[in-house]
Parts: sequence; structure tokens; C-alpha cells
Amino acid sequence: MLLCSASTAAENARGAHKFPLEMDTLMGALSDARKPSPVPAESYPRTVTYRFMRYDFVADQEHEEERSIALPHQPQRIIPHATGLTEILWAIVPHERLLAVHKSCKDRQFSFLAPLLPADLPTYGTDDAEIVIGYRPDLVMASFFSNENFLHQLHTAQVPVGQFGFFDDLDTIKDQVLLAGRLTGEEDSAQRLVAVMTEKLHDIQTVVRQQRGDAGKPPTVLYYDNMAYVAGSGTTFDSMCQALGVTNIAAARGIKNFKQIDYETLLRWNPDVIIVPDESSFDKQLYNQEILATAQAVRQKNIRKMPTVYLLSSSQYLIASINYLAGLLYESSF
Repeated sequence: MLLCSASTAAENARGAHKFPLEMDTLMGALSDARKPSPVPAESYPRTVTYRFMRYDFVADQEHEEERSIALPHQPQRIIPHATGLTEILWAIVPHERLLAVHKSCKDRQFSFLAPLLPADLPTYGTDDAEIVIGYRPDLVMASFFSNENFLHQLHTAQVPVGQFGFFDDLDTIKDQVLLAGRLTGEEDSAQRLVAVMTEKLHDIQTVVRQQRGDAGKPPTVLYYDNMAYVAGSGTTFDSMCQALGVTNIAAARGIKNFKQIDYETLLRWNPDVIIVPDESSFDKQLYNQEILATAQAVRQKNIRKMPTVYLLSSSQYLIASINYLAGLLYESSF
């Protein structure tokens, strides 16, 4: 038996559902893996060399290159330029070393840190290079999607920038955690966070496997939003499905990344469960489409709502997203 519909607010939705692991405890473990350790004097200056992955969405090709960044001392004035990177840093770095965060980090729809960040922690916008430079950071952690002009201005001002590459699954996120540890001199904390991620995922999978038992074939699942996009292979949603041993039907049908499909295609694929963003009323729209009246998920009332913050997870909190998705699929077992 699958779960009833979720509440529109992420917190209320969490409270209404049952999950393999108790969500608040899981979130606490993922939010703080700090393991303070003295930094030997001989550790700096250092040059950190790392692999940077760029993805060409038009050509569907990955391009890998080696990059390096010279750090004269352990960074103490850090500014991350992405929500996911901020979430990673929050878990492994003393909080006083974070000078400012992107404004999206204080939006509960996009960041798990929104309720945790101090009210007086400064924020800035995507293209606010001059504001960032004005804080005199000794390390800016940028993403593969950071604006080129933003990066150019930082380089011109000789601000040390570590740019993180493309990621699409749990393993590449773990790599980013470890790189964040190397860049900040918090290797022990980063390794501890990766260990927590591995342990908690194993716990989720064990509970799901035990409760599912011999219930038969795992469900086929489809992410579908109000712009008609589905998530195929090469997405964190597909990574969630793989972690739970369920079939992401878009990936199974050969879809890569995100692609729009029409109702006829949806009906032909006929997934057991459809996942839609919690903040929308798209579930009602699908239920009211006459063309979809015979669709399995519509007939069985198996359109499930997942808060956007879980759908967009790009950090260690992807483990929490997997826990949430498991709750949507198998709640009656827990």
C-alpha cells in the first residue's frame, strides 16, 4: 500500500509521513560532522589539485580536466557560491569561518539550512561579485554553473577560487564533500561526513529491504512537474531511485537528464507512482485530466508530493531525500 498525499509545507509533510529513519535525527547527523583537529604548521602553504568535470548538455558529453588552487594558509574567510556547497561546509567547517552565503540558502524551498542559519549572516545575489570581493574572502567555493563573469571578476581581483564540477549522483556528491575538506583543511570532518552518509544510506536500504520483504516487483516511478519535465538518467532523482532499488521509468525509457513529455507518453509508460513537487497543485491537474483516467497512478491515487527542497538536494542531504522518497513509496511498511 502506498502513501496518502503530502502536506504543502515541507515541515508539515515530514510530520505527516513515516520514514525508514526518523527524519529529525537523520537531519541532525547530516548537519554536523565537525571533527576539530589542529592544523600542523607544515600543512601550509599547499596546492590542492583536483579533477573538474564539465558537462555539455547540448552535446551530451562530459569534459574532464585537472585544476589546482594555491592556498597560502588554511582558509578562514570562506564564501560558497551554491546552496549545496554551503550545506556541505556547514557540516564540516566551524561556522564562524563562513563570511556570507547566497541568498537562496535562507529560502526554505531551496535550502535545508534556511532554519539553521543565523539571521545576521550576510547574503548576496548570484552576480554580486563586487559584494563578494568586498568581504575580502580567502576562499570562494564556486560551482560548475557559476556565472563566467562572476568568476572572471573574482580572478581579476586575485580572490582564490575553487570551482566544483558537475555532479549527478551520490558518489560525485561524496567526492565534492572530500574536496571541500581538502580546500578548507577539514579533511577529517569531510571523511566523517562521507562515513555518515554511507552508514545512513545502508540503514535506509536495510529497513526498506526488511519491510518490503517478498512484496513483489518494486514499483516503477516517474518524476513529473508542471512544466511537463521528467528526470531521466544522470539526475539526482535517478540516483535516489537506484539507491532504493526502484525503477525510474524515464531512465528505463532512455531519457537522459530532463526532458518534456506529453500526456500520451505518460499514459504509454504508465508508471506505478508519479512524484510531483509538493508546492504545486499539479497532482490535482493530473487527476482531472480525462486522457489520464486509465493511468495506473491516477486510478490507484498514487501521485505523491515531495517538497522541492528534497527534490533539489545537491549535498549530503541527498540521503534525507532518499529517506523521504522511501517514505512516499513504502510508508505503510514502517
